[in-house]
Amino acid sequence: MKQIWTRQLLFLLGMIISIGGNAFIDEEKPCGHAHESQFLRDMQPTSEQEKIDIRYYGLNFDMDIATTSMVKEFLVRFVVLDTTVETIELDYSTNNLGTGNISVNTVILEGDTVAFTHLNEMLSIPLETTPSLGQLMTLEIFSQAGPASNQDNYGFNWDYESGQRSIWTKSQPYDARKWWPCIDYPRDKADSLDIVVTIADNMTVASNGRLISNIDNADGTRTWHYHVGYPIATYLVSLSIYDFYVWGDIYVDANNDTLPIEFYTYSHPDNPNPSYMTTNYGMLPDMLTLFADKFGPYPFMDEKYGHAEWGENWGLEHQTLTSMGNPTERRVAHELAHMWYGDMITCFSYHHIWLNEGFARYAEALWWEEHYGPSGYRSKMAELEYYGGGTIYVEDPETESIFGSNLSYNKPAWVLHMLRHIVGDETFFEILQTYSDDPQFKYGTATTEEFQMVCEEVSGLDFTNFFQQWIYGQGFPHYRAYRAQTGTDLLVQTIQSGLSFDLPVDFRITTTGSVIDTVLRIDQQFMTFNFDIPEGEIVTGLVMDPDGWILKSTDYVVGLAEDEMAIPLAFELEQNYPNPFNPTTTIPYTLDEQTAVKMSILNLQGREVIQLLNSSQDGGRYQVTWNGRDMDGNPVEAGVYLCRLETETRTAITKLLLVR
Repeated sequence: MKQIWTRQLLFLLGMIISIGGNAFIDEEKPCGHAHESQFLRDMQPTSEQEKIDIRYYGLNFDMDIATTSMVKEFLVRFVVLDTTVETIELDYSTNNLGTGNISVNTVILEGDTVAFTHLNEMLSIPLETTPSLGQLMTLEIFSQAGPASNQDNYGFNWDYESGQRSIWTKSQPYDARKWWPCIDYPRDKADSLDIVVTIADNMTVASNGRLISNIDNADGTRTWHYHVGYPIATYLVSLSIYDFYVWGDIYVDANNDTLPIEFYTYSHPDNPNPSYMTTNYGMLPDMLTLFADKFGPYPFMDEKYGHAEWGENWGLEHQTLTSMGNPTERRVAHELAHMWYGDMITCFSYHHIWLNEGFARYAEALWWEEHYGPSGYRSKMAELEYYGGGTIYVEDPETESIFGSNLSYNKPAWVLHMLRHIVGDETFFEILQTYSDDPQFKYGTATTEEFQMVCEEVSGLDFTNFFQQWIYGQGFPHYRAYRAQTGTDLLVQTIQSGLSFDLPVDFRITTTGSVIDTVLRIDQQFMTFNFDIPEGEIVTGLVMDPDGWILKSTDYVVGLAEDEMAIPLAFELEQNYPNPFNPTTTIPYTLDEQTAVKMSILNLQGREVIQLLNSSQDGGRYQVTWNGRDMDGNPVEAGVYLCRLETETRTAITKLLLVR
């Protein structure tokens, strides 16, 4: 098998890139130093790994398709942060399905062959002398792997597509170590990287960054060399290899600079012609324009953006080249947004994964707003409602799912939606651009607290309660609003059941002659407000948060004016409205006495889907809302449901029709 890089070439290339800043592009990029943090961490780097900072990786693979084996050469350059370091420790598997047995043959440190151990997923290289603070050191590692047993969908995969060999990688969260030695944690981002692959000449290699060379070796193989000139987390490094059809597009930014958009697809667009090739892929230039306007310039203009198909039916935001399966419009927008939030700014640890996924999910709504208008934005946010338990902050990434769609994606998107309304559009997008352009975070990492700091600095507001309640706390506000009019005086009382959230809340009061809009800070369990109503006007409605800016539930109680007292109340469950509905409907009801009352949604088999109400209420007129979700916060299927209202002595049932 051909070894393309000699030790001297690897060493020289690493020196050029690590010391000179960038061998292939003029502008030097900031380095990805690990940030200090006082907060809990995910799967920890070892104490020895904390004492160095990786600056550069050089990855060289010589792949034999017939035997599913590889000869591998690696160059690692790092800076010493702590002179007490005694052992260089790199995460590196010894055996897994995707690569087979992995062996390390030789390790060279600063030009000298040295002893090492490779056990328990760790490559350890003892230091014989004490390094100096800030010393730049070089490791060369010679390794081999294979034959592979079977693909395992993690790390490195020898796969097939349409009967042809396909190779692809997936390294999030901790699987880069399955195919190359590294410090495999998101906070230690290398400043730059080279990846070189030699493989059969009928294969096309797609990877991160810029293609530097593609050399025909005149022996049935080709060698592909990609250079990444921006800081990159280990889980964002990728390969996708196949006899691809390669095509593309361009994006022209506000400075009239051109970015290549590259697509590596299993299918030729003419035979067959999947519709996404001309529709969803074709939206990328407009999406880039939108996100550059909202978030700041595309972060990797010196390289590219694009998609490479792989063996999964979803997407992963590999830096500058998303691995893409089932490229729906939503997914195309989502993965592109990760170039800013996830790739340029990476969560410091997976405790804070919402800074990646919540931002990208909210970007979907921004695209819907741009492409389909305000109603599109509202419909997208309605899809993302989540009313279940759990915290957005991942307490224990080793035992909890860090990719739960509700807590890492959907609810965080609502956090950004609420933040936008609190500060206003102008300030909200200034926050996002300031965050993106802050040298502390740009091409580095961030925590929740650091993003909160940006929000406070830009807006001048204190967001302590907001982030504590929505990121570290559980649940959402349950509001009840009571109103009673006497002459020109309107009494409004609000009650929060359960946890009391602190939020500014829009109120809309409608009368027979006018509409009154106001904002009230609701921060206590029980609050009372008084409004002056124009002479002769009767209040006909009161709505909290009429435009849907808060993730909440609300029910309303209408008090009786003196001239209404003669009208007797009757126990009644009224028809919901709208009906049919998608996804939210209002259910009015009336009680003629003080009583314990329950309201539940049932399916047609009589099984309870969710309980909307269980409390004691006075006689009066009420209404509650249902968002088409079950007790776990999951959307229910379209169809007919029953609403059952029960008191101590009576029961009423009505039908509801949910459409999707």
